[in-house]
Amino acid sequence: MKKLRFYLNKEFDKVMAEQFFNIQGGGIDFGQGIIKTHPKLKTVKNFKNNIAKKKALGIYLDEYYKLHKSAIAKKLTQVQKAWQLKENKYFTVTQNYFNGFNFLPGKYIAYASVINCNPRFLDSKTFQFFYKKSIADAVYTITHELLHFIFFDFVEKKLKKEIKHLSEDQLWDLSEIFNIIVLKSPIYSDIIDQKFIIPYPDHRSLIPQFEKVFKISKNAEEFIRHSIPIISVKK
Repeated sequence: MKKLRFYLNKEFDKVMAEQFFNIQGGGIDFGQGIIKTHPKLKTVKNFKNNIAKKKALGIYLDEYYKLHKSAIAKKLTQVQKAWQLKENKYFTVTQNYFNGFNFLPGKYIAYASVINCNPRFLDSKTFQFFYKKSIADAVYTITHELLHFIFFDFVEKKLKKEIKHLSEDQLWDLSEIFNIIVLKSPIYSDIIDQKFIIPYPDHRSLIPQFEKVFKISKNAEEFIRHSIPIISVKK
């Protein structure tokens, strides 16, 4: 795959902030997270008129970028440099774990964001990372999102029949739990600072079951195959 590229995108941030105002997942309220970082948006979040909400959000973020653009750009450069030291090893280790299955074509772009939601987009292979994260935490976010891309491509091409009985939520749960356990394993210990590997609150009680399966699995395919029956019973 091409090297990961890094950009700022204020308009993208506006769209994501508007979308995540009312999203909850895995036991996390993303809207409250936005307010925690940007308290001035608390009143905007409660606007009933969507057009007015979008306009007010846009005005706020225009001003925020004007005041903080140099800091955002500086962190973007720092994270990019830190990632480039890890990139080749990460791709090699990951593709080896997937038995030679390669990262498929895509944009592979990391966007620095002023909101702490860190969404990823499977079709385009793009994602955001919160610019106020430490460099080590941002590097972990990159490894996490890239692992999502290869996971979903792999199951779609290699395990399509096996995952067809899973709901969209169950497959999402499996992907997140997979990431936590795999990235916490020794094969990534010298690539990322593992203290940043924190599961979603709703997944914590499930982790021990999957850790046992991971220990008896030789590679990603075995781990996923063994994990599907476990996640399939989760409502």
